[in-house]
Amino acid sequence: MATQIAVDVKFNESNAVGRGRRSLDRSVWYSGWLMTFPATAQNTQGQFALIEGVARKGNVPPPHIHHREEETFYVLEGEMTVSAGERTVKATPGTMVTVPRHVVHSFEIDSAELRVLILVTPAGMDGWFKEFSVPALAMTLPPAAEVPYSDIQRMLDVSPRYGLEIVLPKNYETGFSLGTA
Repeated sequence: MATQIAVDVKFNESNAVGRGRRSLDRSVWYSGWLMTFPATAQNTQGQFALIEGVARKGNVPPPHIHHREEETFYVLEGEMTVSAGERTVKATPGTMVTVPRHVVHSFEIDSAELRVLILVTPAGMDGWFKEFSVPALAMTLPPAAEVPYSDIQRMLDVSPRYGLEIVLPKNYETGFSLGTA
């Protein structure tokens, strides 16, 4: 005869993170990207954040280092080249690239558009993206725009709070910019 054991599972709505694909209420425009947050620190108890990102060719972040989390890219559509430490990986649909913490990395979008899942473990970088974004007005890429110098300075000032180190090029003072092409 089977014994029944009652298990008290605390489940509330904040645990149910999947609520449909690419909804406007969970999406932002960040530095030329459309980012949707299916899972954030808030609803994963800080364990991870999952971001669906869409961006266009020419959107290249500066080399940077995450000191608190690993960052994993899973390419859904398009192509990108990820540089991490001394390695370079050409990523096509179905490719997954994981960058360990403390490794300088960047990437380049090789196709006209890229759609990628970004997993950060533990969560935290989702807060960075939200801090430097605006609510998406539509489920489209934002208009191409150059990030103002004052925003770059603010990013540099705030980055330590997120365990992020932006590796500045030698010519930073003479015209470096975070462009979105």
